Amino acid sequence: MRTRSLVAATAIAMALGLLTPLPASAVYEDPLIEFPGGTSVFYSPFSGPATVTFAFDADTNDATFELRLRRVGGAVIRTRQVFIDPDTMTSPHPVSFSWPALSVGSAKTYQVAIYRGGNLQGSPESFQVLPPLVSITGATPNPFLPWIDDDVKDETRISYTLQAPSAPTIVRVYGADARGKCCGSLVLEQDDGPHPAGVNHYEWNGRTQESGGSLLPKGDYFVKIRAEDPSAVVGVSKPFKVTIARTYRAVKTKTKPARDYHHRSASTPIVIGGGCFVMVEAGDLRILCQGGRVSVYWRWGLGPSQRIERASVVLDTQEGSCPKSIRRSGHTKHESSFTVHEDLAGASADCRIVTAKITYSYLQAS
Repeated sequence: MRTRSLVAATAIAMALGLLTPLPASAVYEDPLIEFPGGTSVFYSPFSGPATVTFAFDADTNDATFELRLRRVGGAVIRTRQVFIDPDTMTSPHPVSFSWPALSVGSAKTYQVAIYRGGNLQGSPESFQVLPPLVSITGATPNPFLPWIDDDVKDETRISYTLQAPSAPTIVRVYGADARGKCCGSLVLEQDDGPHPAGVNHYEWNGRTQESGGSLLPKGDYFVKIRAEDPSAVVGVSKPFKVTIARTYRAVKTKTKPARDYHHRSASTPIVIGGGCFVMVEAGDLRILCQGGRVSVYWRWGLGPSQRIERASVVLDTQEGSCPKSIRRSGHTKHESSFTVHEDLAGASADCRIVTAKITYSYLQAS
C-alpha cells in the first residue's frame, strides 16, 4: 500500500506541474543608444562618444554584444566587444563607445548598431557629421610686418569659413611652445562679435589687444577661432600659423659700366652668313649683328639672400640703330643679360651700351 501511495503522490505532483505555468526566461531589453547633448547633428571632427545603455533582470544570463559604427551605405569603421554580467553589474548599465575623429568635407550620415551573436539588437541610431563649424583658410600677408610703421604689410587678414552663423566669434592667438609648435601661452583673446555663415575675416595688428595693446615680438604665432552656432554648438578651428616677420625684403639698385661685362655667349647665325661681334669701343660696349644672335652677361657679386628683381641697360641714343624689336634685357637670380637677336636678312644692328643696371632685393631686419 505504501508503494502505491508514493506512486500516486508523484503522479499528482506531475499533473499539478503541468497545470502550473513555468516562469518566463529573463531577456535583455533593446539597448538604448544616445549621442552627446541629445542631438544627432555634429560638426567635424566628431569622435562621439555614443552612450549605449543595457537593461536586464538580475537572473538574466551574461552575454557579449558587439557595438558597430558604419557610414550609411559604407563599411564598418569601428567595432567594440562589450561583456554584460548581470551577476556583477547593476541595470541599467551604460557603456561609452567612441571612435577615431570623423572629419568630412560635405555632410555624411553614420549609424551605431548593436549586435549579439550576429543578430541585430533593436534599431540602429543615425547621426550626421557636417564640415567643421569654423575653418581658417588663410592669412594675407604672411609673414607680416607690424614693426615697420609705414602702412605696408603692418597687419594680416585672417580668412575663415563658418558653416552656420556664429555669436559670439572668439579669436585666440597663442605663442609657439618650446618646440616651435602650437600651442604655447595665450597672447590675445578677442571677441569679434557675431558673424554670418560663409567667408569672414579678422584683421590682426600683431598686438596683444585690438587697439592699444603691446606689440608682440617677432616670431611664429598660432590663431584659433571659436564659433558658436544658433543651437549653442561650439566649434574651434585647427590652429593656423602666422608670422610676425623677423626680416623683410628691401630693394636697392646697382650700376656698372657696360664694358665691365662678365662673359658673352657664342655668336649664333640666324641666316646664312649671319653673325655678331662684341667689342669695347670708346669706353662703351658695342654689339654689331647682322642675321645673328648674341648675349652679354654681367655678374653682380650678390649675397646668398640677395636676388635680382629687374635688369636694364642704358644705350647711347645717338646711334639710333638698336630698336627694341631686336633686343631685350633679362636676369636670373644673380646674373643679368643683354641679348641682340637681329633676324632680318640684309639689315644690321648696332647697339652701343653705356651702363648696365639692376634693382636687387635683400633681407633687412625688421
